[in-house]
Amino acid sequence: MSALAAVAAAAACAMGGSLAAGRLTQREALLQGWDEALLRMESAVVHTGADVPGVLRRGLGPGEPALKELLSRLAASPAAPPEALLKGLPWHPLLLPEEKDILLNALAGLFSSSLEGQAQALAYARAQWDVCRQAGRADREKNAGLYTALGWLGGAAAFILLC
Repeated sequence: MSALAAVAAAAACAMGGSLAAGRLTQREALLQGWDEALLRMESAVVHTGADVPGVLRRGLGPGEPALKELLSRLAASPAAPPEALLKGLPWHPLLLPEEKDILLNALAGLFSSSLEGQAQALAYARAQWDVCRQAGRADREKNAGLYTALGWLGGAAAFILLC
């Protein structure tokens, strides 16, 4: 019985380390997805002069529930003030508060009365976002292997202690 408990504890530790490493990889992919969405939206403003719904549709991709929700809110009440439309958008749980603020500022900038203002807001957000994306990549590169190794080492230690 204790051997079975030792194997289960070791497996749980190893799994925990692998899951933590996987979250870092998932977070990096999320940051990359938003970077691409911001680029597509900026392109829509600069090159086609699209209206706000068109810009949001251009930015849509997998994992951007906030854009989908904003687009549906805008369709439901196009005369609503931007603050009301942006309030309480559903964000992915892996986004940090400062990253949500960058995205909210970018989305608020889309409601500028000029295309130049919209483009500037998106360009500024992309510059800030690039720093977030690089930090996410560095965090994954630095810690993913560490979390995996610690999980395996913790599992081995638990196995030894329980046997």
